[in-house]
Amino acid sequence: MPPKPNDSQQSASHERRSDVARAAWTVIARDGLDRASLRAIAEELGCTTGVLTHYFRDKDALLSFALETILAELNLETLDPAAENLAMSEVRCILHRIIPLHEESAKWWRVWLSFTVASLTSTRQSGRHRALYARLRALWTELFRNMQRRGTLLADLDVALEAEALLCLVDGVGIQALISPEALTPARQLAIIDAHLKKITAR
Repeated sequence: MPPKPNDSQQSASHERRSDVARAAWTVIARDGLDRASLRAIAEELGCTTGVLTHYFRDKDALLSFALETILAELNLETLDPAAENLAMSEVRCILHRIIPLHEESAKWWRVWLSFTVASLTSTRQSGRHRALYARLRALWTELFRNMQRRGTLLADLDVALEAEALLCLVDGVGIQALISPEALTPARQLAIIDAHLKKITAR
């Protein structure tokens, strides 16, 4: 039986996998999902395809990790929706991290939208995307429910409906910011998000 990797080895492996994910983002954002081959990603990373297959069993596993890493990059998975001291200002900061206010977040959005388009024709990608959206929907619903209980949100707010509305709003802002950056400038994006949050905050 091979020896188990120690903490240092596991950390190095995770860091290398993250490097691969970032290289995949760059290729997908620049060339599209169809052209994100193992060879193209390896060239972007400056390595051989053998290095990639050492960490991922195939291209699908690599792309799945790249998609998951976007959520990890936004720190959404570490957000505790039941936190008693979570204020609306913190929700605002979370949403500001998500929308494409700078080039790096715009890259995430190009990657996300590439996967979204692929989900329309790929059963596997469709299932993966639905699962990610379900997690986000559940996260926001629980977060809003707890904020409503503490009196931060309007008492008559339908929190499940609001979670859906927020997902649609963020998706819309992200898409329009990429399509019409001259119209949806960073300042305009922030104004849209802030106006919506103001409407659901208890006075």
